[in-house]
Amino acid sequence: MEERRNTHPQGADHSRKRRKVRPGHVAGGVVMTVFTLVLIGVCTTLMLLGIFMKYVNTSLLPTLEVRAEDYTMSQSSVVYYQDKESGQWVEFQKVHGQENRVLIDIDDMSPYLWQAAVSIEDERFFSHHGVDWKRTLGATLLTLTGSNDSYGGSTITQQMLKNMTGENQNTINRKVKEIFRALEFEKNNTKSQILELYLNMIYLGSGCGGVETAAEYYFGKSAKDLTAAESACIIAITNNPSLYNPKYERTYTRKDGTTVTPRQLNKKRQELILDKMSKVINPDTGKPYLTKEECEAAKAEPLNFTDTSGDASELVKTDGIEINNWFVEQLIKDVTTDLAQAKSISYEAAQRLVNNSGYQIYCTMDPDIQKIAEDVYADLSNLNVHSAKGHQLQSGITIMDPYTGNIVGMVGAMGPKTQNLVDNYAVQKHQVGSSIKPLTVYSAALDAGAVTPATTFDNYPVELMNNSPWPKNSPNTYTGWTMIGEGVRRSINTIAVQTVEALGVVDSYAYATEKLGLSLVPEDMAVSPLAMGGLTYGLSTVEMAAAFSAFANSGVYNSPKMYTEVRDSNGETVLKNEGETHVAMKETTAYFMNQMLTSVVNAGTGTSAKFSGMTIAGKTGTTDNSKTRYFVGYTPYYCAAVWTGYPKTNEKISASGNPAITMWKPVMQKIHEHLENKSFAKPASGLEQVTVCADSGLLCTDACRSDIRGSRAVQVTVAAGTAPTESCNLHTFVDYCTEGKCVATDSCPSSAVKQVGVLDFERTEYFKADGTRYASIATDSAKNPDKMFHLIEMKRAIGLEPTPTASGGETYPEVIGCPAHAGMTPVDPDHPGGGVDDPNDPNYSPSVDDPSGGFGDANLPEDPTGGIVIPSEPPAPEDPSGGFGDAGMWAANLFNRN
Repeated sequence: MEERRNTHPQGADHSRKRRKVRPGHVAGGVVMTVFTLVLIGVCTTLMLLGIFMKYVNTSLLPTLEVRAEDYTMSQSSVVYYQDKESGQWVEFQKVHGQENRVLIDIDDMSPYLWQAAVSIEDERFFSHHGVDWKRTLGATLLTLTGSNDSYGGSTITQQMLKNMTGENQNTINRKVKEIFRALEFEKNNTKSQILELYLNMIYLGSGCGGVETAAEYYFGKSAKDLTAAESACIIAITNNPSLYNPKYERTYTRKDGTTVTPRQLNKKRQELILDKMSKVINPDTGKPYLTKEECEAAKAEPLNFTDTSGDASELVKTDGIEINNWFVEQLIKDVTTDLAQAKSISYEAAQRLVNNSGYQIYCTMDPDIQKIAEDVYADLSNLNVHSAKGHQLQSGITIMDPYTGNIVGMVGAMGPKTQNLVDNYAVQKHQVGSSIKPLTVYSAALDAGAVTPATTFDNYPVELMNNSPWPKNSPNTYTGWTMIGEGVRRSINTIAVQTVEALGVVDSYAYATEKLGLSLVPEDMAVSPLAMGGLTYGLSTVEMAAAFSAFANSGVYNSPKMYTEVRDSNGETVLKNEGETHVAMKETTAYFMNQMLTSVVNAGTGTSAKFSGMTIAGKTGTTDNSKTRYFVGYTPYYCAAVWTGYPKTNEKISASGNPAITMWKPVMQKIHEHLENKSFAKPASGLEQVTVCADSGLLCTDACRSDIRGSRAVQVTVAAGTAPTESCNLHTFVDYCTEGKCVATDSCPSSAVKQVGVLDFERTEYFKADGTRYASIATDSAKNPDKMFHLIEMKRAIGLEPTPTASGGETYPEVIGCPAHAGMTPVDPDHPGGGVDDPNDPNYSPSVDDPSGGFGDANLPEDPTGGIVIPSEPPAPEDPSGGFGDAGMWAANLFNRN
């Protein structure tokens, strides 16, 4: 039993001897652990390396290529235009850069320049392959430890590439890309070529680009003639041009209160560079670039600076055209922007390519049209309008071929162009006012089927906004039920607002931005901006011309472009700009818009744009404070958008007529001088005509044709399948007294009564600040007052219905009933006594039918004639005005014309 207990597992631990672990087993376990860790490390490293290499191959390699020849050719690019007659490309001008830079070979430089640069910037330049790993590691450690020490890891190769590409963001991605670029660049270029590029590109203050310009500016000599002292002085500037420019006349105050000038700082850095030159070894000789004696002599050498004032711009001379016209200036900007994007380089680097690489730029400009526009804009008498503060009214114009999207002409400001890189108001964004309505409102709604050309809306305030009826029209009148075509012609805000509401702001915004290329922002996605043009940032004339061009081009939108192709000096295509083309709207929609916008010029807000011999369509625009006037007009040949305003002071424009049309007309009239008139294209099918009521836009009824104003039946062209199928719901027949010119009452003889059609609908009552009802001043488009044809207003005019007041009360006219046939005094039918039934009450008012005054026969007066009937006075001659004075005479004449 005892032995059995000792063999039990619970007691075995106490009696069994501990087994010894051999040293070999421990060592094996450690080795396995270390091996496992190493394996994990290697796998992780390989995985990270794989991810990194994928990043290099997909993200870095496509952007690494930088060709030295693109920056060293010093060959002007050339702008070509296409001759309209021959179709051949003709040279227009050479492109000159805005940098003050003269490129020279390194053999034409003083050797002290590159020696100074190598000594201070990259002393191991000749021993590394583009990246100084020792300096890079040191700079990385300092960054990781948060040290404030100024220690740069970039080599001259890296700095040169940064100058070439313009990429200087302080990011890891940029640094990694720079390292790979430097390694790749040094495979294909010699050290001498790299130094030449570097010294030609560095910025050296006062507008000096490169050492040749700097040598001329600071010392009045060529770079090849610079001494060691002068070379070190110039190289000292590149570290911080504003701090080390020896010709800057300013004083800096140190933290300790002492002062120092840039010239003193430059001298101190110059001596530092000279000291480095006496220590850094020249790989060709095995000795320092300067001996100690040469170093001290250079330090002691006086620096004789020129007395040149200003910057270095006068030192760089160019041949041919120096002031670019408006078109070419914007063309260069567009090419530069596209080139920077295509090559993944900075705008500045792309600028150097355009200026120096001998590119061939094939532009869309028509020189004849450009000259016409420039001549009109150069003559300030063509827009002799000034603000209250005396500022010249400014303007910008873009002229486009609607069938290609080619911009054929552009002018950016009034007056002759006397310098480059000035404000171009043609490409800047400005408010466009009602000019936006055809784009965001009418074409959008027509194309979506939200409205048809037969659709009508009530030209009447839509709602109260800030206790004031909104929107207001210009002029501030309301003309009742109106077709959308009339809304376009007269630029009626209420019709535009209701059209957008019928479509929806989301669809309106999407159509304008996606179909017509307008650069609206989400904040513009609201009724007011889309319907009336109060945009967040506005639009450019380029955008507006392109969008309106889609109407002339049967609904096809072409993105605007100023060039078609750019080739390098070898004839290889660098940029291809075919533009983007898509169907923006149905052909029928474009046709309807052309019809409506032609009516704007023929008989609407844009009549002053008309000139003989050409079909013209367009739309005016005015901001509610008259600080901007706009016009976009087009023909079957060209489309032009014009902005006018005071961009600097944003003042109100005080001018007779629309100054935008004042500039549009002489330009376009001259352009079309010898062009044959023709109409806009009409769809071969897809249209139908329908007769509708001009008020409801629905099918006509007998009441519509019997309208008191005359038949309201009109024939309208609509897209096939969109004609209304319901009958008019606004007109009704009423008995009308032809003598009283009002709704017939029981007192009107049947011989004077006839049935006419009138409008029967209800409106929300809105009041002006003075209590005037908007309904009481509303008319139709022919200025007939509502009380002539609107049933409720007709009844209120003769007291058959009460008239509401601003305070919530009701009023009646002094005389109730037909003014020509026994008018009545107002009586409450429930209380003919005015609500007091007791005749003894001092407030009692007896019924007009009770001659006793409420006291019966006892109170009747005695008949003085004894029952003999006394003839009454003869009736007064009939009042032809119907009791309405001059207004009644006007209405009587209106209805008795036939």
